Amino acid sequence: MNGSGMKIASRILVSVAVFLALAFGSPLVTAANSVETDDSAYTCQYYIIRWGDNLTRISYRYGVSIGAIMSANGLRSTRIYAGQRLCIPVYTPTTPTYYGTWRGVYWNNVGQSGTPALIRNDVAVNFNWGFGSPNPVLVFADYFSARWTRVFTFIGGTYRFNLNADDGIRLVIDGNVILDRYSYVGWQTNRIDVPISAGVHTIQIDYVEQGGIARVYAAFVRIASAGTPPQGCLSAYCPPIDSTGPWYGQFYNGTDFNGSLFSIANFNGINFNWGYNPPVWNGPNSLWSARFSQARYFNQGVYRFVARSDDGVRIYVDDAPVVNQWVEQSVRTVTGDIALSAGTHNIRVEYFQRYGLAELHVYWEYLGNP
Repeated sequence: MNGSGMKIASRILVSVAVFLALAFGSPLVTAANSVETDDSAYTCQYYIIRWGDNLTRISYRYGVSIGAIMSANGLRSTRIYAGQRLCIPVYTPTTPTYYGTWRGVYWNNVGQSGTPALIRNDVAVNFNWGFGSPNPVLVFADYFSARWTRVFTFIGGTYRFNLNADDGIRLVIDGNVILDRYSYVGWQTNRIDVPISAGVHTIQIDYVEQGGIARVYAAFVRIASAGTPPQGCLSAYCPPIDSTGPWYGQFYNGTDFNGSLFSIANFNGINFNWGYNPPVWNGPNSLWSARFSQARYFNQGVYRFVARSDDGVRIYVDDAPVVNQWVEQSVRTVTGDIALSAGTHNIRVEYFQRYGLAELHVYWEYLGNP
């Protein structure tokens, strides 16, 4: 073939390639799929387009929005062609200021450290990955961690947070740790009521998957107006009459429940070492008291209740005193024994903190039948 013929053939091949690219390029996408605002720096992970690819599939595969891919490659349309080399942006996280969606950052380690494997916007923190991964290409199925951050404008009042996870979860508001169950392994459910002032606040949810099933759910709802925190046992959150009920905790100003109630929360156990910190982010460091209660089934026998505390502690079973160490003290362990009949019994633990360190641990042991 002479030079003229080769040029003609080359032009024909180019025309065919252009036609195929136009015919089989990526479809148009909705604004919801293509919009992403991100001013943070990124590095490129390169990908060579193959026949049948489109931006929708590539976006889903790498967990990056179509808009981010187009911006990183200077594309004016969603049309792509086989053999084209694309930069898939890998973002470096910055301080989030996102209002529309949760900003999700995922790491291939349990410590939320180093370069993230994936950064994306998530509409809600409500995932059940089973034995899988948030993104099979980029994120490990086990031993990964995630952080979701979002800025909300709150109406002042008390908000109830529901935080469920397998495995660990942590709630942070405006940089203050409200609930820390990050080291927990297995399925857990947490409900905590938090007074929040009117205005803009940053909510952060931390999650870690240690192995096996991976799922996480976080949501909140306003349950009371400002200045009127809920009192007493909330109907749906009273301690259930069974053997696995959570502790229902109430926190008061004053060392003998003689001040205002400033927080209500459920806890899986009484195992606290607050140090010099308040029990909850908006509480006082000193001169406060707490009451924990639940109903639990016991087999017949003698039980030893153990309390380790700094400062005072009291334990009641069916209103009968079992431990009474209601004094200001450095950390000390006290015990009390009681014989119980088979059935459900009401347990109440009371605690006060005066000054300095604050610590409280409570459990019991079965000693046998009398």
